[in-house]
Amino acid sequence: MSAPVSIDRRMLVHRIAENWKEGSEAPYTPETMRWRGSWAGMCARMVAYKSLGVEQTNPPSLADYWRMGLGSVVHELLEPAVQKWITDSPGLTAEEEVDVTFDSEGYGHVDMVLTTESGQKVVLELKTINGFGFKRAVEDHEGPRHSHILQGSMYANALDADLLIIGYLAMELISPGRAASKGIDNVGRFAAEWHFTRDEFVPLAQEEERRLAGITTEAHRQGDATVIPRRFSLSDPDIPFPAEIRDAHSGTWELRDNEGHSLDVGRAWQCRYCDYQKRCMSDV
Repeated sequence: MSAPVSIDRRMLVHRIAENWKEGSEAPYTPETMRWRGSWAGMCARMVAYKSLGVEQTNPPSLADYWRMGLGSVVHELLEPAVQKWITDSPGLTAEEEVDVTFDSEGYGHVDMVLTTESGQKVVLELKTINGFGFKRAVEDHEGPRHSHILQGSMYANALDADLLIIGYLAMELISPGRAASKGIDNVGRFAAEWHFTRDEFVPLAQEEERRLAGITTEAHRQGDATVIPRRFSLSDPDIPFPAEIRDAHSGTWELRDNEGHSLDVGRAWQCRYCDYQKRCMSDV
């Protein structure tokens, strides 16, 4: 009797995943630029690490590349949908992957800029999101993540838009029963969008642009990321400014008064996904 054939239980899926990673490309940034719009809402220390080109101690894993790549695939659905819309609405124009600059050192690109029949300019920032995050945004009425609002606001302000749309496409469905109980239709089980006017996005954009520019300017002036405190944006609803991360391992933050007394504490989930967590833990 011949010996049983040994089969690798992941002989195919592993190769698919590896090939997916090899096809992933980092977003283009001109050499003269120090920061990206996609860094909006990030911890200031992480922004400094990124701007200075510090080597990552927690680089994206194969699983992370898979998650990020799925978002890119979903974005490919955008072009044919919009092209059909333009065909049906001759006065509508659309431009995808529009480059955006902020002063002389910030750079990014927005998913789409629409110009309506009436001449209104609309900026669309489309995001894929996990099921838990989508349910919080939709079922719990929390809306988009603050970092997504800040990023979209900066793009919309830089392009002098009239309206900002943050769109979410979920990677997991809200169950039919839960959707029915909350009055959510079939499309709403996986897709949602929120609209923001100039009165709403301009102040957020101006404040966050000043923050990112200030962080990177100081980090480059000193040549050291550790001079930048581990703080989040001034308008972050979950981490009151000027609270600082005290423990990068757990993400524990603390807000103190001028005399050093503790006023509030909490945890930032972002630390668990930071590309520099180990470095940040050692750079006290």
